[in-house]
Formats: sequence, structure tokens, C-alpha cells
Amino acid sequence: MLRHTKNMKTESNYADIVLISNNIFTSKADATGPISGAIAIIGNTIAAIEPKSAKDKWIGPKTAVYELGDKLICPGFLDNHVFFTGYAWTRAGVDVSTASSCQEVVEILVSYSKTIPKEKTILGHGLDVNGWSDEEKSGRCLDKVFGDRPVAIFTPARDFCFMNTAAEEKYGFTQDECYAEACWKLLKEILTDREQITKEYKNFSQFLASRGITSIKEIGFDDYSGFTDILTSLEESGELIHRVNLVSQPVAQGINFEYGESCREKFTGHAIKFMGYNLMVDGEIASFEGDLLEPYLNNPETCNISPVDYEALEKSVLEADKRGFRCALHAEGDAAVRRSIDIFEKCRERNGKRDARHTITDLELTHPQDLKRMAELDITATNYLQIMNCTKQYEAFYAPSFVGEDRLKNYWAYRNMIDEGVNICCGTDLPLDTANIPLSIYFAVGRMFPDGKPEAGFNKEQALSIAEVLRAWTIGGQYVNFDDQRLGTLEAGKLADIAVLDKNVFEVPMNEMRNVNVALTIFDGRVIHEELN
Repeated sequence: MLRHTKNMKTESNYADIVLISNNIFTSKADATGPISGAIAIIGNTIAAIEPKSAKDKWIGPKTAVYELGDKLICPGFLDNHVFFTGYAWTRAGVDVSTASSCQEVVEILVSYSKTIPKEKTILGHGLDVNGWSDEEKSGRCLDKVFGDRPVAIFTPARDFCFMNTAAEEKYGFTQDECYAEACWKLLKEILTDREQITKEYKNFSQFLASRGITSIKEIGFDDYSGFTDILTSLEESGELIHRVNLVSQPVAQGINFEYGESCREKFTGHAIKFMGYNLMVDGEIASFEGDLLEPYLNNPETCNISPVDYEALEKSVLEADKRGFRCALHAEGDAAVRRSIDIFEKCRERNGKRDARHTITDLELTHPQDLKRMAELDITATNYLQIMNCTKQYEAFYAPSFVGEDRLKNYWAYRNMIDEGVNICCGTDLPLDTANIPLSIYFAVGRMFPDGKPEAGFNKEQALSIAEVLRAWTIGGQYVNFDDQRLGTLEAGKLADIAVLDKNVFEVPMNEMRNVNVALTIFDGRVIHEELN
């Protein structure tokens, strides 16, 4: 319970905030579980972590004291693969989720169209096309009703877009090919509404705070379409409540190194940094677009229906590395992972060894021999520990029929990575999923799908410990973003970015793990989220 709620700097050596708990997980390398104690915070810095018996010397008349009982105190969490533009995209325009037919959707659109400027595209989200005929899905009715005014309404998964001819001509994507990279022109337009985007980012920030997230790696297409100016304004006004590690993903054109150089010079502040570039390698294994070392079991004629231009990728990464930028390569199949490692190895050979901290993201399927090379080259694995959440039932899991039993043991091979010495961190690919650290424990430790199956765990030999999951969400991510000296562990002298879970996850039964929530989030010494009562 909170004994004093005022949070301001004192004129003595008393702390501004003191957190007292039976369970403090420091995330240090030797931490296998929580310890009991008290954390004293002065300003934005952890002043001390001491036994409870020493707490009183830090407590003055203006100290905010939090008696947390058995709640688990952790370093603030870091989501190392976030796409805010995608978050804004899922909320753009009118919500049509209440419509049960094509006609009802059109009625909602007609009404909504009268509330926005006539020159503005009609956007929507929450579309459900189950039961629609091909004619209804075609969008021809939209041509009749709206003419040359573009209309684009997306399903929640953004795997289908109910759109008219005007929208297709303006933005260059189709109803069935409407993934983020294909929709870059539309996303760029969405970002130009500065007032709305600022509002959405504040909502987004509060959502992250409610999940204990105090740092992110934020991906933006090309030059971010002016979005970085919004981030700067929020930082200057004190409204930015998490740290942002910016990366650019080239979509409309190749890597813009001049833009990267300008961002690196501009973002030298306390909370915003420019890291480098995010580059796609292969696609999804589930679509036969993941690049495999051996042919697909259920499509033996191919290892990838969309061949990767590794020569062009290598050229881009070599130049980025030469200029001192960090690269994140998004590779899903084991061949794509291997070729990505080859490229990073060539960076060392050509440009010389440096503290580059490059990373590979996703790594759905990996070959055991390649993980040792990753460790030797100091390549971090950015894993989607919550990826099992995308397949609600174990019986619907596609991988066994795509790669077979022999290769399946290397699917989501987190244990192999840890055992080989690979630094691992976590990302959600938000809005693919949203950070939920207890949920990631359920998947990465329990290795069960959302339906609780298989009861013995899928590939249980690849499971992590709870401590390893928490370290991946904290120090693992801060390391790859060059912030491990000031963040990622609970130690005196480090910045006070802290998350408190309402239960001690080291003692929570796995079948109850998904019920654990974040009770308190502190960013830079400020309480930004609190649900203690």
C-alpha cells in the first residue's frame, strides 16, 4: 500500500521514492530468482538496493513509499520490435466492427463520410467479411456509391481490404495484398495528420506503460514522414514516457544514408536515439516465402517461392556497417538466418571488427550449427516470445506439415540460443501482438498454445526459465541497443525505469500465469502507471 503519494525531489539525502518488496528481480547475470529488499530512487536514478532493515534511512517526510508485499519488482521492460505506424493504422478511420453485412458497412461509411473533409480518403477498421459473396467483396458497390473518392476498410488482421478502384489507383495495393510494406503510401498519408497522430501516440504510450514497457525499438518506413518531429515535441514537453530507439526500414526506396546521418546527429537526447536500419530478408514460412535450407515438406519443389536478393541485401548492410549503423535483419527461415549471419560475418571481414551489436529478428526456424556463429559474432536474436499467440489452437499449428518432425525440433529454439551464448531479447512486432510479459512466460516457459495444448509443451526441450525470459525483456534488449550501462538491471547508479508485476511469477502456477498484470510502472524516476488498489 502507498504510505505517501507526493513525489518530488527533497533537499536532503532522502529518497523521492522507496519501493519495498519481498520479491525484487535484478536481472543481473547471476540472478536466478527474486530477493527481498528496498529500492531507493532519487531523481531519475536508483540510489540503492538494500535489505528492508536499511529502508528507514532513505525515508523522509516527502518520500513516496510503496509497500508492495509479494509483488515482483523488475527493471522496466523493452519491446525491441514495435511499429507504431501499424498501431495507428489499426485505428485509422471509422470502426465498422458492429456491421454484420456488406450493406451495413456501406451505411456506416456513408454516414462517416459526411463528418470528414470531402477530399479525405474514407478509412475504416474492424471489418468482418465472413459470409460475404465475391461480388460483395469486390468493392464495386463502393465505386457506385463513392465514385472517385478513395475508400479502404481493413480487417483486424489486415489480410483483406474492402476498397474501391480509386483507392487501389491512389495507393497501389490490392484487396488481398495489403500488408504494411505494400500500403506504405497510405501509411505515409496517415502520419501527416499531426494532431491525430500525436493523440494516438499518447494513447499508445499509456498502453505501453500499462504493460511495464519503458523502452522500445520503433520502426518507421523510410524517413518516418515527419513522425520524428512529434517524438521530439513530446520529449521536450515531458510527455514522452518511454525511451525510443529509432530504426528506418526502406520501403519506397533503398537505404537513405544521408537521412540516417542526420538523425544520428539530431537524436542525442536522454530518451531518443537513432540506431540504424531494419531490413526484410525473407517472408513467412506459412506462405512458403520463408527461405529454408531444405525444401518444404508439403511443397518439395521449393525452398522459397519468393527468392531473396542476397547480393543487394549484403551490399546495403556492408555500407550501413561501414558507416557505423546497427542493422536488424528480419529472417524467418533457417536459410535466411544463415545468410544473414554470413552477411554480418562479411561486415567484420570487410569493415573490421567493432562493437556493432547487429541483430536478427524473428528466427522462427534455425539450424543448430548457426547459433554458435551468432554468439561468436555477437549477433543478438530478437525473438517473438508471444508468437504462439497467433495460433489459437495447437491443432491448427502449420509448422509440422511444412517442415516435418526432424526440423520441428529447431522451431523457436530459444534454449539452443541461450546454451550457445547468444544474447536474446524480445519483440512483439506490434501490432501483430502487444507486449504481455506474463503471457510470454506462459509461451516460452510452458511452451503451450493459447488452448493449453500440448499439455507437455511444444518442443519443451527449447523452453526458457522464468529468469531467462525476464532477462530477455530487460537487459537483453538494453544490451543490443547499447544501453546496458544505464538500463536493464536494478543496480545503484542506473536509471530508474522499473516495472512491478502484481504477483511473483516465480511462484505462480503456469495455468494462472496469464492472469498476472502490471501494477506499477516507473519511467525515469516518475510513476507513469499505477494499479495498486
